[in-house]
Amino acid sequence: MFALRALGWLFGLLGLLLVGISGLSFAVFPDPPLALKVVGGVGAAMMAGWLFLDWGSLRNLGSDQTVLRSTTASFAALLALGIAVTANVVVYRYDKQWDLTETKRYTLAPQSVDIAKQLDREIEVIAFFRSGMPDEANFKELMRRYQEHTSLLQVEYYDPWANPTMAEQNEVRTESPVVILKVGDNTQRLETSLDEQAFTSALVRVKSDVQHSVCVVTGHGELELMDDQSPDGIGIAKQKLEGVNYKVEPVSLLESQPTPESCEVLILASPQVDLLPAERDRLAQYVAAGGGLIVTVDPMVASETAADLSRYGVKVGNDLVIEADPYRQTQGGPTYVMLDDSSFDVHPITAKLKGGGLFGNVRSVGQGAEIPGLTVQVIATASEKSWAETSLADSQDTWVPDEGIDLMGKVPLAVVVEVADPAAVSTTTVAAVPAPVEGSAAPVPTPPVAAPAVAIEAAPALPPKAGGRVIVYGDGDFASNKLITVGVNQDLLLNAVAWIVGEEDQVTIRPNEAGKGKLNLNIVTVFLSCVVALVVAPGLTIVGAVATWLRRRRL
Repeated sequence: MFALRALGWLFGLLGLLLVGISGLSFAVFPDPPLALKVVGGVGAAMMAGWLFLDWGSLRNLGSDQTVLRSTTASFAALLALGIAVTANVVVYRYDKQWDLTETKRYTLAPQSVDIAKQLDREIEVIAFFRSGMPDEANFKELMRRYQEHTSLLQVEYYDPWANPTMAEQNEVRTESPVVILKVGDNTQRLETSLDEQAFTSALVRVKSDVQHSVCVVTGHGELELMDDQSPDGIGIAKQKLEGVNYKVEPVSLLESQPTPESCEVLILASPQVDLLPAERDRLAQYVAAGGGLIVTVDPMVASETAADLSRYGVKVGNDLVIEADPYRQTQGGPTYVMLDDSSFDVHPITAKLKGGGLFGNVRSVGQGAEIPGLTVQVIATASEKSWAETSLADSQDTWVPDEGIDLMGKVPLAVVVEVADPAAVSTTTVAAVPAPVEGSAAPVPTPPVAAPAVAIEAAPALPPKAGGRVIVYGDGDFASNKLITVGVNQDLLLNAVAWIVGEEDQVTIRPNEAGKGKLNLNIVTVFLSCVVALVVAPGLTIVGAVATWLRRRRL
């Protein structure tokens, strides 16, 4: 018994070593092997045996103050070590980050998360970066965020100088970063932009086997499709549509009758002159055949085209929406309408929208006369303090709401129409002639103003099909180059297109790099920052330390 007691400390030391080995295994393996768990159990038993065999000596040592203090200090040190080891194990096993930035700069957008989670096949990502390039670290962090939601992104990094054969095989002949995504025979290359928006768009394109067609009507002064520079173009919107694998092309209603097969989505973007009656009939035939139509209308222009939307159960007001809520007014003035979460009704297009949007110079768009076979829903409204001004000839300084004439509060801005019965859509324009007043001569219809004398060949009637969809926005500016990147504006457009073609995974909130705060420093700002960090701050610390030392010497 004495011999066992004398060797008890060896049991304790060996037991502590075995427990430590077992504990470290939990940091290395997600689920340690059974043998290592048994080793930990044996070590704990050996330590318990040491305590039992040498309890008397430990009790005597406990009465010694020096030993007690040393033991207390050792216990505190071991406790601190144990906490540190446990914290590292927890961090290693359950890695978690919190993005506290206001714009969630380091958090993937919901669309990126959804697409990553919905990947059903492995995607090979080959990234070429020169060694030491700062872009590589940023891209690796971006990939880490994607890989938190999927295991199907296999990323490989190469230095094109160190791996010239690999670079040549992938046609990388530049020192700038190049990222290539591959799925079977589908390939996407990223060279000019490596941010989240670009990578998510590349993911959509590379994994998709279908390219939907979007046609944009031209010939009536619409927002220019190919213009991505001036504020009034929609070239940026075109790029965003193409970025998520839509094929975008112009179409002339004078030349051909669009069909749901040739144009899955048809966009009429703020015409400045009226469409001819035959052109409007072609739009109606397209909708009655199951097509999807998106129309944006601006105030005080193309009044006949706006009024013709009544055949879809939509009422477009001859007015201008005024935003009187001071908390929603912008530098654009009261005719710019700011939207927030409360502005949107429940609908797939708007269900996931979070944050604000901005419309500029809007006319009211709401539900018109009820037409059996058509379902009309308002999906966006202005604030409770808004109204739709109808006295447009008056000066802005004299605009006041006229009760009983102007729409007051929660003015509708956008509607969605679903066609259950294609026969409900009138495909023939009927000229509205005012009824004669009794005792007076019949009025003479006023001819249309300067209508172009263009003959349109009669197109063969399209077969009717239920399922047509029409979306009307009372403003085209929200989709223009100047506002498309503001808030959820891009989502209002792209969600509408995705909803029409039935791509539920694309009806979401997309990454918007323009909406994320960035700190841009010029050379002067960088120089001043370096001076403050490397000279001023350390200098003040040294001066304070010297002053304290001198003051103490005088005491």
